[in-house]
Amino acid sequence: MKSNLNLNKKHISFYWFVPLLALIITASLIWQNSFNKGELVKLHIAEATGIEIGKTLVKFHSVPVGLVENVVLNDRLDGAVVSIRMNPNTDKLLNEDTKFWVVKPTIQTNNISGLETILSGVYIQLSKGKSYHYSSEFYAVDKAPIFSDENTEYIQLNLIGLGSKVIKNGVPINYHGFQIGAIESNNFDGNLGKVVYIAKIKKKFAYLIDTNSVFWIDYGINMTFNTNGFNFNMQNLDNLILGSISVDNQSKLKGRQIQNNDKFDLYANQAEASLNKDSDSLEYVVFLKHGIQNLSAGSEVNFRGITAGRVSIVPFFEKETDKFDVNKDIPALISISVPSKEKNAIQYKFDKLLKQGLLCANVDSKSFISPGSVINLKSDTKAKCFTKTTKFRGISVIPVVDSVSLTQELNTFSRKLNKLDLDKLSNNLNTSLDSLNKTILSVNEVVSELKNKGTISKLNSTIESYDENSKLYKSITELLDKLNNNMNELSPTIKKLGQKSNSLVFSGSDDKDVEPSVR
Repeated sequence: MKSNLNLNKKHISFYWFVPLLALIITASLIWQNSFNKGELVKLHIAEATGIEIGKTLVKFHSVPVGLVENVVLNDRLDGAVVSIRMNPNTDKLLNEDTKFWVVKPTIQTNNISGLETILSGVYIQLSKGKSYHYSSEFYAVDKAPIFSDENTEYIQLNLIGLGSKVIKNGVPINYHGFQIGAIESNNFDGNLGKVVYIAKIKKKFAYLIDTNSVFWIDYGINMTFNTNGFNFNMQNLDNLILGSISVDNQSKLKGRQIQNNDKFDLYANQAEASLNKDSDSLEYVVFLKHGIQNLSAGSEVNFRGITAGRVSIVPFFEKETDKFDVNKDIPALISISVPSKEKNAIQYKFDKLLKQGLLCANVDSKSFISPGSVINLKSDTKAKCFTKTTKFRGISVIPVVDSVSLTQELNTFSRKLNKLDLDKLSNNLNTSLDSLNKTILSVNEVVSELKNKGTISKLNSTIESYDENSKLYKSITELLDKLNNNMNELSPTIKKLGQKSNSLVFSGSDDKDVEPSVR
């Protein structure tokens, strides 16, 4: 009976686990590929260089967050559309202002980037936006944002370039050497005829800049030649290679704090920035009779040997065609920096000196080793100067007096040196040297003759006879001692004779002189 009961028991076969496992795996795959898939993002790019389907990753903070699934041309055939499958639970990265850009090796004049992709391959970088609105379609930007931290708040400014040099994107903006912003982009404005830069200043540093601040291009290296020698100043290596833009407040007056889309001029250098923005300055015109003479915008203007201002504009013609008129002197606009509180008083003094002919200007070389020139202002009661043109373009004119510069003196000396008859001078010198040689030979012959005759030996013997150890010297010394003793003995007699002249004739101690009696 037991054996029959055991035969009736049902056994579950192991082979049933195989289809069950396959069913579980299939369900998991369906879940992963259909129900638990990340978002599909469309990214419009200009070109798909280096992007490969199934290989190119999308990264955020160097962490993969997506993979390229497909690449096709866009409808206008002027770019590509990249389909990106994002990883699950990455929806919060897809804000409508999120930025995507392709990272690849790039070598430019101002930077080198993306070298790590040489081994790892091209990838797409993502920078999270701040918007609360979701999006699944984006347009790639050409370059990475200037601030690595996507949460950085900034104020956007427009800088209008006044110089000829074009600044690259990404160049830092420094305040006293500390970076507070950067250039995001540049574009040429046809209406202005100038390059306009989009600058972004970190909001936490915005209080450092106001409407009286000035921006200028800093080349990272400064070399000057002056009477004190050679001065060399270099900033950090990044600024030297990439260049930078500096900003500072050149005026003591506080302006309004900056706001979005405020416009500022971008000067070519610090000298131009300080000249053109300095509201506390006096402007005058000087006329250059002998050309510009190495003067340029930024050249020094000295008063009594002290730097008092700069040359603002040279030439300062009223009409552009005036520069071709050889009968007209070249005008230069100079700016003299003065304290704001004393501006009116100093201007009154300068105008008074001009009316009296006591304020004059001259152009001189800055130094022997520097090719530049300076304008010197001086007031001398002994040398007055006047000019027929007292005003030019509504600005007072300071008379210019001629002066002999160091360069002119060197040229004059050179011309005089060239006029010298060097051959004749050389012949005269040779003749003088021959005559001197003959004289020396004659003296040598006389000395030789004296030596041969024993004259010098006799002279030496005679001189030795007057030595303190010689007999003659001792005899003379004894004689002098005797004369000295005799003089000492005669001293009382001579003294008495001086007091009473008749003491040698009349004897006695009576003090009164003997008087003859009359009978």
